[in-house]
Amino acid sequence: MMTVGPINPLNGFPVWYKDQNGLRLMLNTDPNDPFSLITPADLPNPGQPVAFPGNFPSEAFYFIADAEMEFGNVEARLVLALEGAFVNEVPVDGEQIVFGRVRIRVEGLQPGATYTVMHPYGIDEFVADQDGEINFTEDIGGMDGGNFELALNSRVFPFISWDSNIPPAAPAGYIGDPNELHEVAGSLMIDPVTNQPLNIFRIEGPGIGIGSPFQSTTPGYNPDNTIETRLFSLAGKISTISGVDVPRTTYTQSTTEHTLDVFAESDVGPQTIEVTGEGINPTILQGENGLYFARVNYVGDTPPATVTVTNVSDNPPSVKESIPTDFITAIANYNNETKILTVTASSSDEINPVTLTVLDFGMGEIEIPAGGVLELSTIMVPASITIQSTAGGTQTIPITVSGSNNPPVGVRANAGADQTVLINTTVELDGSGSTGPITSYQWTQTEGEPVNLLNANEVIAAFVAPDVETTLTFSLTVEGDGGPSTDIVVVRVLNSAQQPIANGGGNQIVQQGAVVALAGSATGEVTSYLWEQVGGPPVQLTNPNTPTASFTFPREFSTLTFRFTVSGPGGSSSDEVQISTRPDSLTVTRAEFRTRDTEWRISGTSTVLGAKMTIHIGNSLSGNILAEVSTDALGEWQYRVGPSTVQPDGTRAISIQSSSGGTLVNVPINVRN
Repeated sequence: MMTVGPINPLNGFPVWYKDQNGLRLMLNTDPNDPFSLITPADLPNPGQPVAFPGNFPSEAFYFIADAEMEFGNVEARLVLALEGAFVNEVPVDGEQIVFGRVRIRVEGLQPGATYTVMHPYGIDEFVADQDGEINFTEDIGGMDGGNFELALNSRVFPFISWDSNIPPAAPAGYIGDPNELHEVAGSLMIDPVTNQPLNIFRIEGPGIGIGSPFQSTTPGYNPDNTIETRLFSLAGKISTISGVDVPRTTYTQSTTEHTLDVFAESDVGPQTIEVTGEGINPTILQGENGLYFARVNYVGDTPPATVTVTNVSDNPPSVKESIPTDFITAIANYNNETKILTVTASSSDEINPVTLTVLDFGMGEIEIPAGGVLELSTIMVPASITIQSTAGGTQTIPITVSGSNNPPVGVRANAGADQTVLINTTVELDGSGSTGPITSYQWTQTEGEPVNLLNANEVIAAFVAPDVETTLTFSLTVEGDGGPSTDIVVVRVLNSAQQPIANGGGNQIVQQGAVVALAGSATGEVTSYLWEQVGGPPVQLTNPNTPTASFTFPREFSTLTFRFTVSGPGGSSSDEVQISTRPDSLTVTRAEFRTRDTEWRISGTSTVLGAKMTIHIGNSLSGNILAEVSTDALGEWQYRVGPSTVQPDGTRAISIQSSSGGTLVNVPINVRN
């Protein structure tokens, strides 16, 4: 089972990640460690010690394996990593992220040909793009900060390490030396031909092995169509500490009791964990398999402001500070008959005055009376509520429910919209808008010149309008649970009617992503309206059967056409309108290429959220495409890839083209080491 360790209080990252073989690797941020892949140049202040967050690298590794094959026009690189970084690249507490990475970059291939890439964590199939390249990156983890367990869903487990059967051995305390290529072991993937573990980087495809020094020597593979290497650059430091987390420290205080309950978590191996603090005797927590607990007495009228929990088994010892809070005991019940929510709560502090408050679930914060019982008359019932204490404790509890069931939705009649018709025409009465568990329909004429109703007990009835101008009224009654229900429809009969003339309003120019109103009007006798789109990228119309409809303009540079149709007893007519937009406005806030690790870092903004940016190499939009990225919910976009097989051209510039029409050309690139 793969697991993530406690949080390191010095930097906010997990102390370790452990694979199913028990191999535990730490985040190596030491610039003086030759096996860390971190140098002093990666720190804001290279001459100063590492300190979070002010002098901390923007990225570091728990594990990284790198394999390369380069010959002729073919360049292939595989990167497998468990990486620690930050949401916005800058070290900020709360923005720590950890993700597992599988990156495959190959160029010099046959465009459109299919290639199979085998590596210690998978067998992947790709079709080379029009430039004869494969560019694949899979990053899995909590990319918005925290959620460190999400990295366990990536493929980079278990960790591979130097093959111990092949000298030299890995440096003590490490799984390998990244400065020396070496064969590896530990893959759980099985070679489909040899039935051996895939501790290899292999590419199969048409003619890729011809003339290559990396031609496959594995029996069963065609060397003309296969290249492979078993040599990897590998980095990972074995964690020597288990760490400690303190999910809860609560106190109980009464006239007869002053106790602390301390809960701690660590690795599953045997640990010695101690709690100390003012007014308490140092105490060893009991437990095993990663869970530890102690109940200790404290001296004084109040609990200590903080306690220190130390894993003394670690070298150096791991330390966590914890603030004791009271413990809230509570239950909540909603009575569905009386519509009363009853909350009963108490604090473990029976000596000092403590106020308990139900946090806002739509009614504001509500203080629980001194007796500990709160009764609320409400029809808003959340699944759970959270109670907060002025002594620091919080408790979230589910709401139980008692009382009778809610009645089902009853039947409801809908006789349709009022109508205007001409004499001697056939008229339909439509009750299909009625809802509920309907068992029968009944149409009845209640006013006007008598007519002969056909299918009076069906959803749709019909009659022939009389040959005189008049007004007719009909009722629809539906039966079923919660019924009966009745609705009225009025039919106005005219001798003649003026043909309606539609006016869809003027053409408009709007912002991309804006909500657009289509305001139509008409002259003459109108009984129905219809807006429909007849041109441009399809959109969803709201209220298309009314004079005023609306839609959200797509986030792209385009023109949309709509037809407005009005109908009445005298006929129908249509009118068309066009809605167009402006291109978005772009900025580039960073354009950087690092030669040391061939990494691109480009970012910018667009005035259109969700727009796609196409980044071209060079000083015009005709240059080769480097990447396509989309803006986020704030209109910001970024591209960060390294190592990259693509480098700046002689112009040392990039050009940007947006799917929403905006462009920026000849943006200078900052090329740095």
